[in-house]
Amino acid sequence: MEALRFAKHQALGNDFLIALMQPDEETAFAESQLKLPALAAQLCDRSSGIGADGLILATDMSTTQPSAAPDAPETASAATVRQVRMTLFNSDGSSAEVSGNGLACLANEVARTLVSSMEFCEGAEALDSILELTVDTVDGARRVTLSAEFATTESGSVELVDPLAEVHMPDVAPGPNVTAELDEQISTVFGDTQRAIGNVGNPHLVINAVRPMNARETADLGAAFEAHFPSGINVEFIWRTEHDGSTSAAPSSIGMSVWERGAGLTQACGTGAVTAAMRAQDWGLVTANEETTVEMPGGEATISTDDDDGHPILSVWVEHLGDYEWPVRERSPDG
Repeated sequence: MEALRFAKHQALGNDFLIALMQPDEETAFAESQLKLPALAAQLCDRSSGIGADGLILATDMSTTQPSAAPDAPETASAATVRQVRMTLFNSDGSSAEVSGNGLACLANEVARTLVSSMEFCEGAEALDSILELTVDTVDGARRVTLSAEFATTESGSVELVDPLAEVHMPDVAPGPNVTAELDEQISTVFGDTQRAIGNVGNPHLVINAVRPMNARETADLGAAFEAHFPSGINVEFIWRTEHDGSTSAAPSSIGMSVWERGAGLTQACGTGAVTAAMRAQDWGLVTANEETTVEMPGGEATISTDDDDGHPILSVWVEHLGDYEWPVRERSPDG
């Protein structure tokens, strides 16, 4: 294998490199015996690599093209169900179980690949759903629904416009225990404030910081608090948001900054937003059992409830940033 092909996508400023591999590419990649952690760190490095918060290798995807219903408009396509296996690495090369924004970005790349060869009329057509994707992760299957508009370019190719991904998440489960030492350290900084652990496939420590946290505080305290967990943890600081100059809380919105395990300070965290929203509801910072907006440096995520199973749904806008090739022979960790 001479080169790996990647697409770069972002959701709320959380960016990922995605390799959507065909069977022949999977075989060649396996035979290359590349050291994946080192490769991920090299690719994600923002100085010497392409730069990203994480690397996603997607394999075992069905190659069947989407098909429209017989009575569907010429510009419409039926929602297409696909299944794919995801292997995720953080920007430092460590492996990760799951990422909410990473799942959204992966769905956007699958949808972009599927529509690239389809032909439509001029203009854009709004669709309720163009893709139903089941993603096999280390922590089990996750379902992602992607809706968008289609736009036909001058060359006749089809592009997605304003893709919105809905990532179906599990209920927030208990996580590792907070040690007495960590509890005291949190209290020294924030006083007698709420703090809790949660797990949605990866672990999170959520702290009610009461006030907005800047990047420096988030990085310093996030790293210090994470150090208490041998396997690492994502740390989210949340606070009631103010709107229109009011000092009262918005009943459906919180602010959040995040320190991510394996990636450090990032613009957003999808699984963190879900965990934080659920804890904020538990603590009465926002209205329970209603849609919650989580405002992060990279943008806003919406957390709602699935009508069928009551589980949380993460909704984020996604964007394709570019396509890349990485010459593995010249720049692989093995030289």
